[in-house]
Amino acid sequence: MTQTTQPWESLALTSTWRGWWQPPVAGLPALPVLAARGRRAGPVVLITGGVHGDEYEGPAAIYSLFNQLDLTTLAGQVIGLPVVNVAAWQAHARTSPGDGVDLNRVFPGTGDRNAEPSRQLAGEIFERFVRPCDALIDLHSGGARLVHLPMVGWYAGGGEAERLARRFGDGLMPWLIPHVAGVLSCEAHRAGKVAIGAEYGGGARLDPGGVAAYVAGLRRVLALLAGDEPELAPPDTRRPIAGSYQTVEQGGLFVARVNLGDHVTPATVLGQLYSLLGEAVDEVKAARAGIVAALAHRALLGPGDRVAYVG
Repeated sequence: MTQTTQPWESLALTSTWRGWWQPPVAGLPALPVLAARGRRAGPVVLITGGVHGDEYEGPAAIYSLFNQLDLTTLAGQVIGLPVVNVAAWQAHARTSPGDGVDLNRVFPGTGDRNAEPSRQLAGEIFERFVRPCDALIDLHSGGARLVHLPMVGWYAGGGEAERLARRFGDGLMPWLIPHVAGVLSCEAHRAGKVAIGAEYGGGARLDPGGVAAYVAGLRRVLALLAGDEPELAPPDTRRPIAGSYQTVEQGGLFVARVNLGDHVTPATVLGQLYSLLGEAVDEVKAARAGIVAALAHRALLGPGDRVAYVG
């Protein structure tokens, strides 16, 4: 992986830069990069959005944050990658159209030029942006297929990440993120970074409330990482959502019987699957006790599709 100096790596104090970074992967478009350096020393914070190309709150929040940054109070450097997966973004799709790979399952990627382009892109992003940073904040939504409760979380053992996530605020539920290999925030955590992940909304729409909540949370986290105290509000002490997605074994039209935020047990019926003839082909029950933190938005499901997140 070639490592030449990039403009954002040599920013002067109280300056910004916006431009393009062309990953050295054949056939992939350039990525937008936003960068700013404050007036004093501090951490390097990487904020990512658009790892999936059908999620919009994260990119909009990163744009809004950079348009509001006060460089006189910023410590260290903040780098924004509002659309990490530009090819998927252009295709309005969760996965990369060229190889069908879910970019958020293949980090830290590879330098093998014979691998799929998405795996090469993951490797280039991890080496160029993630390894040099001190903290990663990865912003997601449910995309076209799911709708999520607002959640912000950390990984087990991530003490500083938990402290920051519990101060993110603005109505996001605390979330203990499951360790899933290949996920950007998970691999950043494994690499020793302060790693936070967030979900808000979905259905391939852009929720202005989600954007505002993300921006407010980002501003708090930047201040806390810089050693400042942005507010006197106490941390969120609620039990974190802790679970995982569940899938369906067979396809059909999913008609939900629960709502986001409902408390369920393994006996709770989440919904019913129907065939084209209107026959009930499966009753989908919760895989565990907890809170319904995501539900299928695109109701026509295929075998193996995600139907809910219960934690």
